[in-house]
Amino acid sequence: IVLLHNLLPVIGLVTAIGAAGLDPDLEPLRIALLENGADVEVVSWDDDEVEWAYFEAIILRSTWDYADRIVEFRAWLDVVDQQTRIVNPFSVVAWSIDKHYLNDLAREGVAVAPMTFVEVGDVVPSFDPAVEVFVVKPAVGAGSSGGRRCMPNEVADHVLMLHGMGHAAIVQPYLEMIDTHGETALVYLGNGGDLVYDHAFRKSAILRSTDVELEGGVLAKEEISDRTANDIERSLAETALSCQSVRALGPLAYARVDVVPTRNGPVLLELELVEPSLYFRSSAGSDVRAAQAWLRYIATTA
Repeated sequence: IVLLHNLLPVIGLVTAIGAAGLDPDLEPLRIALLENGADVEVVSWDDDEVEWAYFEAIILRSTWDYADRIVEFRAWLDVVDQQTRIVNPFSVVAWSIDKHYLNDLAREGVAVAPMTFVEVGDVVPSFDPAVEVFVVKPAVGAGSSGGRRCMPNEVADHVLMLHGMGHAAIVQPYLEMIDTHGETALVYLGNGGDLVYDHAFRKSAILRSTDVELEGGVLAKEEISDRTANDIERSLAETALSCQSVRALGPLAYARVDVVPTRNGPVLLELELVEPSLYFRSSAGSDVRAAQAWLRYIATTA
């Protein structure tokens, strides 16, 4: 007997055991995929009982603890990539989970937030004495885990702490305009062709104080509100997405471009291509638009 259940495309929405209940996008997306003709299961990347070959494709949604388990996560990706399709694809994940990709974008002319990478084993350099506050964070990180607001005399200690955990460190001046303006996160969706701008939202400053407040130990506690991206922010986002290093990755199903204001205009903070929160609740119908785009993406890309 062949069940109708097995005739539908089976999509896995991938979270983490430690992120259970923390992803506001998960249930709206699950419902939207079901209503658009897919069979859907929510699964955790670190659940050893999951049979990944069962799925036609898996969409990475909230694998938010991967940064602290990066060796394990990379090994999981290697195995699962042989069994099913990962969305965004494995090559995209491999490039974008390490923020050294920002160097690639800067070399291609994107206005990237000022930052210095301090590799494991390198001596911590001296920084601009005119800067009063810095942000120090790991080069591989999700949800602002490991990030810290530092006074100049605290920078070296936090860099060395990250090095001790095996992480290269990023040191950047704290961009104070974020306190009043926040970040603008621009969401782009893809159906197998070019990415299309969908919506934006505002993220309030996370590092107003020394440490990041985490929900469930894995996700920075964020204040989200509505925002309309302006033309300059959209131009910056689209410049980043049109870079050769990004286009070489092939078609993308989603991207979130985080930009922050400075006195000289917006700069790119991160290009989120792995498991970004898209905050569907900030734009009516965006869950349905995402579901339709991603089902088309899965159907038309190899």
